Amino acid sequence: MPKVLITNAQLRKALATVRSLGKKGIETYVIEETRFSPTSFSKYCSQSMVCPSAAEEPEHYYRFVSEKIKEYGIDVFLPIDDDTVAVAMAHKDELTKVCSVPLPDYESYQIALNKGRSYKHAISVGVSLPKTVFPDGEESIEKLTEHLTYPLMVKAVKSSGGRGIKIAFSKEELLNTYLEVHKQYPFPVIQEHLGEGEIYEVALLYNSHHELRASFIQKHVRKFPLITGPSIVQESVIYPEILEMAIKFMQGLKWYGIASLEFMKQKDTGEIKFIEINGRFWNSIQMAIFAGVDFPWLLFQIAYNGDIKPVTNYQTGMLCRNLLPGDIFHYIFNKERKQMNPPFWTKSDTFQDDIISKDDPLPTIGFMAACLRYMFDKKMWRFLLRR
Repeated sequence: MPKVLITNAQLRKALATVRSLGKKGIETYVIEETRFSPTSFSKYCSQSMVCPSAAEEPEHYYRFVSEKIKEYGIDVFLPIDDDTVAVAMAHKDELTKVCSVPLPDYESYQIALNKGRSYKHAISVGVSLPKTVFPDGEESIEKLTEHLTYPLMVKAVKSSGGRGIKIAFSKEELLNTYLEVHKQYPFPVIQEHLGEGEIYEVALLYNSHHELRASFIQKHVRKFPLITGPSIVQESVIYPEILEMAIKFMQGLKWYGIASLEFMKQKDTGEIKFIEINGRFWNSIQMAIFAGVDFPWLLFQIAYNGDIKPVTNYQTGMLCRNLLPGDIFHYIFNKERKQMNPPFWTKSDTFQDDIISKDDPLPTIGFMAACLRYMFDKKMWRFLLRR
């Protein structure tokens, strides 16, 4: 029976991956810094282990992963989030000698990882994006932004979940906003704010020969934090024009594995603009699985068997949400909660949840246990509520 090692068990995308593969009879081994995680409580989790911090102790983390891959005879290693992907990328040559690691070329991954580089790549392949400048320090800001229209967004080049993004509404605010972001995320980019619009996320899967093998599009329905946060309710949709733009962006990248790209359709003009690319699993991957594009299973088959037939068909109009804690926080902080569409209390066969499951109920208890574990952890609360 094939064995897979999955990281970041605290995250809902890890839970979705374990459920997907476990249902197919794959042995799933998960690792996290704590034993209290939703994924470790899943009935589809073969074994969970406590590991060092990939962000704070990357070399210690790598040694732990390497030992477990050899000890358990792991066939496929799936790093789930930025911190663990970074370690895997740094040791990709060593890891691929003992198991399959479906990750892209190093240079291509760096383009996806760094927003500044990804914006420049978009320009080079002719994909439209908001007007963007790349300051090399505070001295160049005034000159670079004199032709831009406020409000402006100051965006960290390396961040996730909407963190490191601030909005400046005037020339007087811009420098302080830039310095505030720069202090934590060095040399952010400055970009024109697109205003209101619809956010679409395109998920793509490539084989080791950089050939597209699966695609899926979801529309962001709600997000938290309300302004700059990630989506916590999504709807499966078809949008050929945006799919074409996403595939165009990937041209020239030696991509292997999963990627997700975000675009905005502006409300006032209808123009579609590239927002960002993530070169790893995205948080709401369960939406695609519910709709019929089972990315973890498809990725496993590519990594283990070599290739799959292309998958592009899926059910549209499905809704998926992250109730715990995303949609609850959205409801609490949204002053217009009574106008939410779909309503918070919606009951529908198409309104699925990415943690709560009748088939696999214990991860909900695991989530509660994790909440108790981190209840008085100020760092975790800042991570959840601040961007």
